[in-house]
Amino acid sequence: MSSAPIFAQQFDFPSALLAEIAVRVQLPPSRHAVAEKRYHTLSEWLDRPGSPLQGLVPRMYAQGSMAIGATIASCRQNDEFDIDALAELSLSSNTPPRVVLDLLYEAVRGEPGSRYYSMTERCTRCVQVRYGDDMHVDITPTILRPEQPEREGFIFHANSEKPTGDDKRIVANPFGFAEWFKTRTPADAVFALDFAELSREHDRILLRKAADTEPVPEPVEAYKKSMALISLQLIKRWRNIRYDARPGRMPPSVLLAKLVADNANRTSSLYQELLHQAKQLKVFFEVAQIAGRLVHVQNPVCPSDVFSDRWPEDLWAQRVFISDLHDLVTKLEKLANCNALEAKQVCADLFGESPAVDALNKVADRYGSAISGGQAYHDRRTGSIQARASGIIATASAPLSSARTTGHRFYGGRVEDI
Repeated sequence: MSSAPIFAQQFDFPSALLAEIAVRVQLPPSRHAVAEKRYHTLSEWLDRPGSPLQGLVPRMYAQGSMAIGATIASCRQNDEFDIDALAELSLSSNTPPRVVLDLLYEAVRGEPGSRYYSMTERCTRCVQVRYGDDMHVDITPTILRPEQPEREGFIFHANSEKPTGDDKRIVANPFGFAEWFKTRTPADAVFALDFAELSREHDRILLRKAADTEPVPEPVEAYKKSMALISLQLIKRWRNIRYDARPGRMPPSVLLAKLVADNANRTSSLYQELLHQAKQLKVFFEVAQIAGRLVHVQNPVCPSDVFSDRWPEDLWAQRVFISDLHDLVTKLEKLANCNALEAKQVCADLFGESPAVDALNKVADRYGSAISGGQAYHDRRTGSIQARASGIIATASAPLSSARTTGHRFYGGRVEDI
């Protein structure tokens, strides 16, 4: 089924609310530009004179959530953005995993007193650069496999606190997966433009609050998103909230992205898409649990690249996530017909209180006066409020046969104190 504008040309409260939440938890356009600039600067830094990798990094580019436009703020206790980049290294594929990661760490960290020296951490599969603001960049080294599909290569696993016997060389193709995901989740033009405008509008508000920030123009295409992609971002945010205080691993973003793409483009509104994706995830994991097995999810363009290699660790971890998904579906179903207090409680629990309350207030500000003041148009055939004809969406379009409407039970003021 083809997708539609956020509001399907009529007022759809759950979709409007979810869209406003999504723009508040995603990487804002101005920060997207900062992130891109940072990993390009890091690429130049790796190739500097005296670097142990000088001349050995032919290409560095976004991977993971950054590559598909799904980057979000991490969690409610520590809202920062995790930017993933892949650094291709011109080294022998037989180079030991530990050597590859240590070499990248040394190249990024540099000498004492250099720009990244105190910001760099060596992790199990990447090197992390932590900035003083709400962002860090994870650089994963890769060595391409000759005569294999485009950009397929090895990534490396080596925990510096464990013996070398645990080190691994893993076949992976993050670039290929990102391209596959984008072909499976194309954005409808009108919906994408509506969401991009919401993103830019919220970003302008953020920039006004930080008057000393100089915005860097961002590619508009980065915020022309499909309903499936926005649903993935909301599911990731929900997952982060659920696992915020839990020990152990959480479901990997790339695993969730694969499953969302498998079930994309089958609904006609953002709310329906998110509910559909939550239900499909629940069924997928329940089928495996009933059979007494763990889910097995592969990269569709590189079967050796297993997205479920480290999670779920066991049936208990899988069972906990199924319980979480049941709760998600239940709360989303409730969101279809609730008042302001109920909507605040549901969305705060699912996505965090700050973005939920801010989004609810924005929905009330944006649409409340038109609806409660009788200024909205509705379709005589369905009674649904016509968002574009009522000025709810700024983009011009010809109204359907319409009449003024009066009142709506949701609107009556802001919700911070509810």
